[in-house]
Amino acid sequence: MYDLVYKTYITLINLAGQKLKLLEIKGEYNHQLINRIVKNYKHLRKSAKRCATDCFRIYDKDIPEFALSADYYAGHFLFQYYSRNEDEEIPYELKEEVEEGVKTVFGVHETDIFWKIRKKRALLEQYEKLGDEKEFFVCSENWNRFRINLSDYLDSGLFLDHRPLREYVGSISQGKMILNLFSYTSSFTVYAAAGGSAGSVSVDMSNTYTAWAEKNFILNGLDLKKHQLVREDCLKYLNAAFENRKKFDLIIIDPPTISRSKRMDGMFDVNTDHPKLIYDCSKLMRSKESQIIFSTNSRKFIIDETLGEKFSIEDISSRSIPEGFRDRKIHKVYLIKFK
Repeated sequence: MYDLVYKTYITLINLAGQKLKLLEIKGEYNHQLINRIVKNYKHLRKSAKRCATDCFRIYDKDIPEFALSADYYAGHFLFQYYSRNEDEEIPYELKEEVEEGVKTVFGVHETDIFWKIRKKRALLEQYEKLGDEKEFFVCSENWNRFRINLSDYLDSGLFLDHRPLREYVGSISQGKMILNLFSYTSSFTVYAAAGGSAGSVSVDMSNTYTAWAEKNFILNGLDLKKHQLVREDCLKYLNAAFENRKKFDLIIIDPPTISRSKRMDGMFDVNTDHPKLIYDCSKLMRSKESQIIFSTNSRKFIIDETLGEKFSIEDISSRSIPEGFRDRKIHKVYLIKFK
């Protein structure tokens, strides 16, 4: 439990009694990077209050000499340093300056500040476990609640750049049956359920993330019989679902760029394997009104032109990136329907 003496919250309570954790500014610290973070935070906090959210990006390499991103999660700060080569580490002076500034301005402990380093490395290594502290806390996004871990994994459990897409999923899910593939901690499914979906199946190959998703479901009061979690290779699941004549109104696909596991028959590469993946998903679409949402963070990704022969494809990438993210190529998103 974090010591609330060191935190002053703006507290908002919805009908269910949930609270947002949005820190007030408590002091000043004269440093170019800290000044920019404070400016961004003050601006983004206003919109965060309006949409009942206490997790958002507050700095994204705004100043060229500070190659960092900074994310705010319900009173905690995650700084990610982007190294220029495999051997570069986080500069000690920068880390010390940032931590002192954040503690002074926001009145937090150093235990509320987390660091990750993003190195250019083999894609298959990017999902490695970094620690085993098992320190989770809860943040809110549009009053949906998610378990966050900033210490044990490279990613937090909630991709902040997908907030507009999650909101879109929630807005179109009323009465629909949802399939969420490569579901990670199943945040899209939580939004779909909040939006009134008829039911869902969320599929991921990881024991860790399937268990994490289940806790997210319980946290949000989802019926685990209505919203099923399946630990399986997504490609194998598609074959089984087709054989069992499963049908869905909305299929969400957000695969890793490259995936390989003992439970897979081979390696999956989104850049070369996405056409078959989309065709296989289309076999499970209930009607002409059904749609696929396809997302990828591969910067090399180019959607296969032959898909246009069968499908209507709309690139909504530019409309799916939230305020606070300066990197407009952080992901690509397509809406796919039958012609």
